[in-house]
Amino acid sequence: MNSSIPDCTSKCRSLKHALDVLSVVTKGNENQIKAFLSSHCYNAATIKDAFGRNALHLVSSCGKKGVLDWLIEKGVDLLVKDKESGWTALHRSIFYGHIDCVWSLLKHGVSLYIQDKEGLSALDLVMKDRPTHVVFKTTDPTDVYTWGDNTNFTLGHGSQNSKHHPELVDLFSRSGVYIKQVVLCKFHSVFLSQKGQVYTCGHGPGGRLGHGDEQTCLIPRLVEGLSGHNCSQVAAAKDHTVVLTEDGCVYTFGLNIFHQLGIIPPPASCNVPRQMQAKYLKGRTVIGVAAGRFHTVLWTREAVYTMGLNGGQLGYLPDPNGEKYVTAPRQVSALHHKDITLSLVAASDGATVCVTTRGDIYLLADYQCKKMASRQLNLKKVLVSGGRMEYKVDPENLKENGGQKICILAMDGAGRVFCWRSVSSSLKQCRWAYPRQVFISDIALNRKDILFVTQDGEGFRGKWFEEKKKNSEKKEILSNLHNSSSDVSCVSDINSVYERIRLEKLTFAHRAVSVSTDPSGCNFAILQSDPKTSLYEIPSVSSSSFFEEFGKLLRETDETDSIHDVTFQVGNRIFPAHKYILAAHSDFFQKLFLSDGTSFDFTDVYRKDEDSAGCHLFVVEKVHPDLFEYLLQFIYTDTCDFLIHGFTPRINLNKKPEEYQGTMNSRSNKMNCHEDNQKSAFEVYRSNQAHTVNEKQKSKPKSSNKGKSNGEDDPVRMLQNVAKKFGFSNLSSRLDGVKFENGKINVIEKKTGNKSKLNQKKCSFLCDVTMKSMDGKEFPCHKCVLCARLEYFHSMLSSSWIEASTCTALEMPIHSDILKVILDYLYTDEAVVIKESQNVDFVCSVLVVADQLLITRLKGICEVALTEKLTLKNAAMVLEFAAMYNAEQLKLSCLQFIGLNMAALLEARSLDVLSDGVLKDLSVFYRKMIPAMDRRVITPYQDGPDISYLEVEDGDIFLKEEINLEQNFSESMFKKAKTKAKKKPRKRSDSSGGYNLSDVIQSPPSTGLLKSDKTNSVESLPELLTSDSSEGSYAGVGSPRDLQSPDFIAGFQSDKIEGKIKPYVNGTPPTYSREDLKPWEKSPILNISAPQTIPSNRIDTTSSSSWVAGSFSPVSPPVMDLRTIMQIEESRQKCGATPKTNLGLVKKS
Repeated sequence: MNSSIPDCTSKCRSLKHALDVLSVVTKGNENQIKAFLSSHCYNAATIKDAFGRNALHLVSSCGKKGVLDWLIEKGVDLLVKDKESGWTALHRSIFYGHIDCVWSLLKHGVSLYIQDKEGLSALDLVMKDRPTHVVFKTTDPTDVYTWGDNTNFTLGHGSQNSKHHPELVDLFSRSGVYIKQVVLCKFHSVFLSQKGQVYTCGHGPGGRLGHGDEQTCLIPRLVEGLSGHNCSQVAAAKDHTVVLTEDGCVYTFGLNIFHQLGIIPPPASCNVPRQMQAKYLKGRTVIGVAAGRFHTVLWTREAVYTMGLNGGQLGYLPDPNGEKYVTAPRQVSALHHKDITLSLVAASDGATVCVTTRGDIYLLADYQCKKMASRQLNLKKVLVSGGRMEYKVDPENLKENGGQKICILAMDGAGRVFCWRSVSSSLKQCRWAYPRQVFISDIALNRKDILFVTQDGEGFRGKWFEEKKKNSEKKEILSNLHNSSSDVSCVSDINSVYERIRLEKLTFAHRAVSVSTDPSGCNFAILQSDPKTSLYEIPSVSSSSFFEEFGKLLRETDETDSIHDVTFQVGNRIFPAHKYILAAHSDFFQKLFLSDGTSFDFTDVYRKDEDSAGCHLFVVEKVHPDLFEYLLQFIYTDTCDFLIHGFTPRINLNKKPEEYQGTMNSRSNKMNCHEDNQKSAFEVYRSNQAHTVNEKQKSKPKSSNKGKSNGEDDPVRMLQNVAKKFGFSNLSSRLDGVKFENGKINVIEKKTGNKSKLNQKKCSFLCDVTMKSMDGKEFPCHKCVLCARLEYFHSMLSSSWIEASTCTALEMPIHSDILKVILDYLYTDEAVVIKESQNVDFVCSVLVVADQLLITRLKGICEVALTEKLTLKNAAMVLEFAAMYNAEQLKLSCLQFIGLNMAALLEARSLDVLSDGVLKDLSVFYRKMIPAMDRRVITPYQDGPDISYLEVEDGDIFLKEEINLEQNFSESMFKKAKTKAKKKPRKRSDSSGGYNLSDVIQSPPSTGLLKSDKTNSVESLPELLTSDSSEGSYAGVGSPRDLQSPDFIAGFQSDKIEGKIKPYVNGTPPTYSREDLKPWEKSPILNISAPQTIPSNRIDTTSSSSWVAGSFSPVSPPVMDLRTIMQIEESRQKCGATPKTNLGLVKKS
């Protein structure tokens, strides 16, 4: 070791030490960095370079999470900033995209809101790095977030609890409703969806909710009275609601104390929407509505109409007759001019504001129409609050000297905001007191403050600077600049032209497109773009293989399998089939199987005993066997060769259908299995093969000199007749567009038809297997469908497993709800329940089972469904789930979803469920997602101390010594085994064609290999697989297939052990006693959860092999299939020798 005692103290400020520390951080591994920091300087953790960077800053920038956690444990200051930008370690880890380091810092209390020298917090850096294709628009699918005191259930969360920050109104997100406008009032709230539907919630007395009653609604409820209308705008005040439809109709409902509903005769209230009479509008189309507590405003392009209590805000003088209410809409004559074209109107309780296309702003208050500003072009939104009404008009509802000062807020298309206040009496542009520049996209106004939304999706709350503060600041500036008269005039101009507003950023607002507030400033709502709007990594479902799988079932069906349950004899050919598949597609076959073929309705089809497998045998007359084959092809695959353009049918039409009968009797007799009870499988196989060859020779048609078939022998029309005969109208209709011309199929018109899917409940009398869920529910099923659709059931039900022959229900370790989805998918190739389910946990459970049963397409359907249900709350959980169950498509979608919404998830602390490995994957993906990350690379410092000697300090030398010790021990054991094998006596085997294994090499289990830094060595595996047979076999394995596959995972290291077994003398294996070898129970057992092979007399040492250290994939014990058994018998008959099997056993004759 070259380490030495540091030559400094705990207060070291050496710049040389700082550079050495930062150099090692950039180029060393984590263990080297820890060792160097511990030995080089007493103040290594906090010492800074010339730019104010310390080890914590560089470790966060380089993504050395292990060192970061180590430094945090040492108690370093996590909030220290550098001198260059004022960045903390959190700023740096976010800037360089190391999300795993970000999360470590957040877990230890680092604040996301600490600002740098430019006023940027860590969340702002995430926002600035957002991909360029992510743009928030009002037309996007949106989510509604509300917060406030919620005194009157106006927030829509289902409770009266106050909310201190924006929270999602999940009713709309669950039902897929996207909101485009929100109006908040004192007693109720109104929501307008993008599809033109209106929802209300809050206190219902007076009918302000429009539901036909006066009940209070805790959550938003659809206004049924407007369901037939496409609404475009809503307005509301304390006691009533106004709705404008796209065709210009106006509907109002609520209390009508001040005649603000515009309904004649005026009712006291209206609890359902009622249309306002249009005759007062003189044929003009209403384009906008506004509402205050005492009045309602409508406007067209040419005129403004008001109604309600005339306290000066309606725009005309008091009625000379003393009438204080205006019941019907009345035009404001002061704005009736040919040069006035209206663009915007807004209303408050005591004032009305109108904007023209020429940029003129008019204020209706105090019985006057005042022009407040002009040439304010391209205004997009105008708002007004406050106003005073004449107390004498309605002393019962108005207070003397009541009301507030009027404030007008306007925003133009460039994002500039202008403010007019009665205290200044002039229109001023707003200037933001905020460390950085912001660009406004929407505004909201109440009595207390202003709310803003920026183009980047951020939300702010603004407050005016007090006049006293303004005056004091002005005096201070004037005192500092008293020597310059020009400067004094400049300051005076600034205070007269601009309105200064102090901004405070809203939490949990990262995708905002619109904002609203109630007049009192107690409740707020913000519309945010759906977090999945910019997501393009969407899982795809693989193409359906439904009919291909049934086609494969048809091709693999034969008379001896255990899956088919019916056989048809057509002419001289036999067609094994499956009753349920035929009956599910045809009523003809359903009735045939239901009557068991004994009914007289089936003149050309009758039952004839049983086939060789004991299944029902039906004889079909007057049908060409080739045509019946094409019919079966269509039944199973929903298509056939006759529907393919250019296909050449190969049908012998010289024979008449009647001549095809009676040729199968001898064949069925020859296939009788009772005669073969005493024969071996190979003899039966050869005998049947010979019978098949003879039958083919007999059935060869003799050459004929007859001419070609006439028009009556058209195979297309013949197949069409067969389809009609057996009730397949779909095939018959599709063959209408097919003609047989010049010996080929000519598809004139391609008809698709309806692809028929299976129904599990149909033909229940044909169910031949029952599935039983873990909660005891039974599902009658059809074996043919299960075997065709899923290899799991095919292996279980078509082989010699006990499940294939049992009469009891097959118990599945699956819950009934999940098993039902699996079975529905197998029958219909769809998973409607998954697509409609809102339960994420249930869909995840189905995905797990689909992954276990290798149902790839159903797994893809679940991945798509889960992606559609991704939210900010469950994204991290779903990502962890996808990583655990290898749902790669879902994992990719989750990674991109989290990357696009990183700011929101970090602020909500939603990533705490992610494991370290998944966090690392997220960091890698996030850096790839941000194009600028390619340029943010910290080049390792070439200068600095040599740290190569630190290799021995990180524990590697100890591991290397331990590995070498184990390797030497294994080699010594191997030599002993070879020596012992030489000394053993040899015994000639009874069979000269096979051999037994001579040695079993068992080395002790490795204990330190998992920590080795060596690369995996697998050279011994190909050597063993390719070694000459005379060298023997490996570790008791009869064939390379018996070798368990190693799991070559990085980090699981192994040593290479090469060994050769001495060949046998004269091909005779040595004999040894059982006691000479380690028993099965004493051999090392791998820590795996999969079932192990059953112990037998044959020694199996694969579990203790030392050529790889790690977990093995579970391997089932090798079995011999029927073909292998027949090959053994054939070899025994020919040469009397017993061949070597893949089990490594010797079969004695």
